[in-house]
Amino acid sequence: MYRRANTPVLYQAVGDTTPAPIPNPPDTSFSLTNFVHSDSFETGAAIALTYHGYRRTGSFLWALIYGLSGKWFPAVSVPIALAQGFGEKKPCP
Repeated sequence: MYRRANTPVLYQAVGDTTPAPIPNPPDTSFSLTNFVHSDSFETGAAIALTYHGYRRTGSFLWALIYGLSGKWFPAVSVPIALAQGFGEKKPCP
């Protein structure tokens, strides 16, 4: 049996008549969840939160921690940074 490129294999093995499952196409519809978890948004959040962390604390370590939280948890970190006042110094106690 010959197979053309980009066509699904209809049977799993020789002699097996059970059809192989055809994978679903990727979801290309726009949604807020897909946008927030996209690589470009996560990278932008990491850069912005690294800047925010450095401006807020003046420490490279905290800038790195803020940046990593922006990359790993952008849906939580970005609203927190905005609530803190983006790029504003931390108030002294």
